[in-house]
Amino acid sequence: MSKESERLVLSNRDRDLFMSVMQNPPELKGKLKFAIHKYRQNYDK
Repeated sequence: MSKESERLVLSNRDRDLFMSVMQNPPELKGKLKFAIHKYRQNYDK
């Protein structure tokens, strides 16, 4: 079985933005927040 990988080259600006979001994720809102809450109610036991 072979593994495939793809390399993504980012500009300095894009790299900095990506790292910033990874280190300080935005607060979840709306439907995504509700969906995670419902999932946890049903499956996190």
